[in-house]
Amino acid sequence: MSQNEMAIKHKKMSGEKDQSDPPRYFVRLNFNERAQHMIFVVSFIVLAITGFMVWIPETTLDLLGGAKETVFTVRSVLHRMAGTAMILVSAYHFYYLIFKPAGRRWFVDMMPRPKDIKEFIHNMLYYIEVKEHPPEFDRFSYKHKMEYLALIVGTGLMSASGLILWAESFWDKFIIDIAALIHGMEAVLACLAVMVWHMYEVHLRPHKFPVDNMWLTGIIDEAEMKEEHPLHYKKIMSDPKLRKIYLTKGPKQDE
Repeated sequence: MSQNEMAIKHKKMSGEKDQSDPPRYFVRLNFNERAQHMIFVVSFIVLAITGFMVWIPETTLDLLGGAKETVFTVRSVLHRMAGTAMILVSAYHFYYLIFKPAGRRWFVDMMPRPKDIKEFIHNMLYYIEVKEHPPEFDRFSYKHKMEYLALIVGTGLMSASGLILWAESFWDKFIIDIAALIHGMEAVLACLAVMVWHMYEVHLRPHKFPVDNMWLTGIIDEAEMKEEHPLHYKKIMSDPKLRKIYLTKGPKQDE
């Protein structure tokens, strides 16, 4: 075997990129995960709009005239439908984590680890220019894990309190009052978390603005992969099995 052939073989085995190779793209969300996310996003938006409608002042609602009752009947139906959709997609997500190989990988990669604390401290030091370089993040950083945990807790509280309010005839007034308080406060917290934290982190950062279409395509290019998830990139490129899972030809490739 010639030296040139040996070099090509070595590059293929190590994942090293040749100048003539086509651009590389990496899967961040597969079709199943994007579908779950889309259902959750739509149900969240409907829940937020129809939920906060109950806080509209009566003087404003009077402008609806005779349509007020019809509007709020439709609001109630839409709110319950969206709530049911959110509960069902959340239940499916737990099924996905347990019974699907991709879901189990997600669960393992999302588990908190001691290194997350080290990465958090390292990142804070980087922000104040004590560290020259940011930490090398894996598939999910401490920020993703914190947001994911908050999502699970928040969805659980909203679902439980919402079901209690839906079946209020079965509960004492004391329980109903607590459920209403939790439901309202968690709704405000969830909307603020999405608007302030999630929107900036995913879409509004300078190199993402005005929108990151990864939630639609599920993929990112090699440059972004190296910058945002360098440790995961190294793991993928050094493991043929992971390359089969996460490497893709591009946005137009069918999954």
